[in-house]
Amino acid sequence: MIQNTKMRIAVLEDEHGLRNDLVEYLQLSGFIAVGFESAEALFTVYQDKIFDLAIIDIGLPGINGLQVAEWLHSRSSIGIVILTAMTSQSDQVVGLGVGADAYLVKNTSLEVIEATCRSVLRRLMPPPPDAVMVSAQGWRLCCRDWQLKTPAGDEFSLTHTETLFLQCLLKQTGTPVGRNDLLAAMGKTDTLSNLRNLDNCASRLRRKILKGCGLEIPISPSYGSGYTFTGEGGIDIA
Repeated sequence: MIQNTKMRIAVLEDEHGLRNDLVEYLQLSGFIAVGFESAEALFTVYQDKIFDLAIIDIGLPGINGLQVAEWLHSRSSIGIVILTAMTSQSDQVVGLGVGADAYLVKNTSLEVIEATCRSVLRRLMPPPPDAVMVSAQGWRLCCRDWQLKTPAGDEFSLTHTETLFLQCLLKQTGTPVGRNDLLAAMGKTDTLSNLRNLDNCASRLRRKILKGCGLEIPISPSYGSGYTFTGEGGIDIA
């Protein structure tokens, strides 16, 4: 679990629209995110601003993203996520070879990008000595009352959409559920807008539980598919 202290993320992307979307989404997800349009802009403030993770595009003007990743990796323990339009296996090998912790392509959803950042940060951050580990078991969804009970006994009120989303996942714990199936269960059609709303629903639900009790609900994006409930849980229909 990532601690309550807000993590700082540098977004190095020369495409204005994508950079702003990433910064805004990460800020809404609880991070401190700062955008930079070039490596030179990042280097100018790097000594004064300490970042926990950097999202880096490869095809930058001037100093390219691979050079930035290698430079950062050689000087700090910062997490590095490459986000690029370069999709070949050889590109991925080179990117991971210069120090990236993860390599994503630009058609990746904002939800998966956020989940990847959290995964990298979890791996890099040692647990505090007084951390209490809670097993991700015993999640109970009460469909009648739109309530979710965590393994620690905390109860959360859900929206109707969140309830339908969780109900669909909990019927098939451990198995990826496709986006189309999730949308159908929520009574929505397969449109780009609804797909974005689906990602936003998962993100809001994760933030709600994390902020309320410090637990990360075990919902994982399934790359190219949908979502998986990876913990143990059940549904109370009545």
